[in-house]
Amino acid sequence: MSEAGLTDKTAGGHHGANYEGDNGKPAGADLNRQVSVTLTPQQFEEMYFQPGVKSRAQQENIKAFGNPTPLGIVCFLLTYTPTMCVLMGFRGTTTSSLLGLLGSYYLFGGMGMWISGILEWIVGNTYPSLVFISFGSFWLSLGITLDPNYQVQQTLGMTGPAFNSAFGLYLVFWSIYVYFLSIAALKTNVTLFIIVFFVAMTFNLLGVTYFKLASGDLALASTLATATGAVGFVSSVAGYWILLHLILASVEFPVNVPLGDLSRFYKKREAA
Repeated sequence: MSEAGLTDKTAGGHHGANYEGDNGKPAGADLNRQVSVTLTPQQFEEMYFQPGVKSRAQQENIKAFGNPTPLGIVCFLLTYTPTMCVLMGFRGTTTSSLLGLLGSYYLFGGMGMWISGILEWIVGNTYPSLVFISFGSFWLSLGITLDPNYQVQQTLGMTGPAFNSAFGLYLVFWSIYVYFLSIAALKTNVTLFIIVFFVAMTFNLLGVTYFKLASGDLALASTLATATGAVGFVSSVAGYWILLHLILASVEFPVNVPLGDLSRFYKKREAA
């Protein structure tokens, strides 16, 4: 594999320590030295969802801030997965049960993903930054829409087209955006593509669900909501798989779960 675009992970020593031996020279290993571990482009892509390091400045930012990607993934999963379970009606939940997730929408989904996205932007990772900040904004918008304090649904009505058609359109246009993200994910790995593609399908189905609510077809809307939760749960399972990979990689665990690298395919095509 090509070593172009390698990045260093640096562990600083005990600066300022000076242990002298009998000859006046430092005894043992030099504690002021920096130990560098190189990541191949494939390893970098699996940890940061980017093809490789673009500049020396990006390397320095990665050393300073670490990898914010696991935080963004866990904030997404701990918001998205319970939502899918509610849509499927787990443990007797109904759509009204989504109010119990408002704290998650504001803190994990909103604030947590925004922080992750900003950190990704600082270290120069455009794709995950775009994903985390945009989805963080979505969770905040969903929280505000559902929050009784803002009286959005109460003002427009829980049934009929005034609210449901508008929110359905919002979700459908979100699905188009996420389908675009899934195309870009084809440059990374199979697991990330599965996550993003099934999230796009989730938005699509949920948008249609609200259209059926707008037309008064409550029975079909209920069936579609359950199907939406089931489709979304597929991306949740893939999400926990990729989260496990990121957590193990963060501590340099000797073995890790595979993600299905796709970057090699594009490199072969580019070299041809």
